[in-house]
Order: sequence, then structure tokens, then C-alpha cells
Amino acid sequence: MNRKVDTQLIGLRCEHCGTIKAALLGWLKEHDEMACDCGQPIVVRPNDLVDAVKRADAVERRALS
Repeated sequence: MNRKVDTQLIGLRCEHCGTIKAALLGWLKEHDEMACDCGQPIVVRPNDLVDAVKRADAVERRALS
């Protein structure tokens, strides 16, 4: 995958408190959860990553146009 896509910030919402935490797409591809400030895990679902990759790819295509 393109390194620019891996450096895209992706926001995931905590199902417990609603906080949105951001992480790099490349990091999210390597981990299945991240910690929220409320202490609960935010689960990284494969569908979330697929959607994030599509959005990041669309942004990159627009930037190159």
C-alpha cells in the first residue's frame, strides 16, 4: 500500500464514551484495538479499515488531480 495512505489519520469512536481517537492507518493495520482515555478498548474492525483506506485513497486521488 502507498506510504501516503499509511500516514493518513483515521478517527475511531469509542463505543463506551463516544470519544473519537485518531491513529495512523498504518498503525491501525497492525493492531486490533487501541486504548481510549475512558479506559475502555476501541476495537479496530476490518470493515473500518477498508472504509478508511477507500477514503484515504479518494483524498490522495483528488490531491493528484
